Amino acid sequence: MASISRQGIALSAARYIEQAIMLLTPVVLVRTIDPAAFGEYRLFWLLVNTVALLFAFELPRSLLFFFVRLDSEGRRLYVGQTALFLLATTMVAALLVFVFGNALPSAMRDLLRQHGFLIAVFLLASNLGLLLDVLPNAAGQIRWQAQAIAATSVLRAALIISAAVIFRRLEEVLVATSLAACIRLGLLGYFIARYCGIRLFPLDKQQFRTQLRYALPFGVAGLLWNMRKQAEQWIVATVFSSGVFGIFSVATTLLMPFEVLRGVLANLLLPKMSHLHSVGRHEELMLLNNQGNVIISAIMFPAIAALFAFSYEVIQLLFTNEYVSGSPVLRIYLVQTLISAEITTLLSVFGQGSANMRYEASILPFAVITSLVGVWYCGLPGAAVGSVLATFVVYALCLRRLSKVMSVPIARVQDWKNLGKILSVSAACAIAVRLSVDVLNPSAPIAATVGPAAVLATYAAILFVTGYYRTLAEMRREGNALANTSRPVGELASWISSDHAPTKPLSIVSRRW
Repeated sequence: MASISRQGIALSAARYIEQAIMLLTPVVLVRTIDPAAFGEYRLFWLLVNTVALLFAFELPRSLLFFFVRLDSEGRRLYVGQTALFLLATTMVAALLVFVFGNALPSAMRDLLRQHGFLIAVFLLASNLGLLLDVLPNAAGQIRWQAQAIAATSVLRAALIISAAVIFRRLEEVLVATSLAACIRLGLLGYFIARYCGIRLFPLDKQQFRTQLRYALPFGVAGLLWNMRKQAEQWIVATVFSSGVFGIFSVATTLLMPFEVLRGVLANLLLPKMSHLHSVGRHEELMLLNNQGNVIISAIMFPAIAALFAFSYEVIQLLFTNEYVSGSPVLRIYLVQTLISAEITTLLSVFGQGSANMRYEASILPFAVITSLVGVWYCGLPGAAVGSVLATFVVYALCLRRLSKVMSVPIARVQDWKNLGKILSVSAACAIAVRLSVDVLNPSAPIAATVGPAAVLATYAAILFVTGYYRTLAEMRREGNALANTSRPVGELASWISSDHAPTKPLSIVSRRW
């Protein structure tokens, strides 16, 4: 079995290619279509992403948990019932969008009237295509998934950019976007036919209920989290013009590389941690999560610090001067990215979806009100304030819950000492380079490229001078050793009938360590 490091590098590289291309696409669009059309393009993505985030209910991601416990027939069954669930919820979502379209912001109502058919096609293709984001990973085909991500990303960008450059109109850009989603759906069909198969009918009600019992609490928690995140964007889309929303969305675009890296970590760790949990190796499970977080943070923290220090110049270089007012928004969101290490895998393997759901439900009104107040008093950056405060509160509550469930102090839930070291060094490097650039006062393009590079180079030099890179290398080796264990199959039936099945939120962790 390939090591988790090589798998992580392959999948992360593919995701970063995808994100680089997704970043390149709006960079080209802002130079080929007018600002109003670009704002409508971003509104299109706000609408379809909202549907995808609110109506998937984490069912596709549950395959990462279940596949290691299933035989081949069980895998075909779970793929089929997940596909049927996505098809049903997408149809309901599309119906709701068009029936209640008059309640949407005026710019989005115009978008539905002019491009309703394209939006419906894209919703259907893209939501079913969500399976491609997790199914190869769950089936152990990491290399195949990495290749598929890179290929579909390049194809999508080529279609969208070509349409924008040739036609310079929004309609052709949306046609290209929908075509790319349909091709991606076809690739998913090829993978299913070759690697795992699918069984659509008849449904096994008991198995479907088992999958729903596990996934729905996390799905509702994710829905509430996404409602909290999307609420900020909807507030901006309602209060401000489409052009201003484009500025706000540019800031969120630059966060994608960090979200992808953390998402890759979670998707790689969950199947392996699910196996460790199924055989009772809880200490190793927690160690694998902690080491993965430290290694990922060693990459993320200096990059976040560099982008924070040079956010104005980076936005100016990538998106022109018209979008630099999004710099304060970007910095606020970067703080939010810093304050939360990856713990969703721990919540997943210990069945804490219900607790997560309660926390998200309780914090949602606070987040929305805070964002509204922030917009009223602080303008565009104020919309992001509610998200940061709510994220901090929910993260603290989840840490407390995990500490209680696993019977360990919060100090052991994560490797806070090493995380603190990495954050301190990253911040110090960013401050030193920012002050040096202010003294030298170079042009904006030079500051946007040389500044972040200098932060990363200084950080890397400190790692080597202090010898801390050896600590990270040792963690990587230990993580590979923990992850490279044989995967049991065909265990789901006994697991369902045991006390560990998630019939109740805490039954999975009824035993003490």
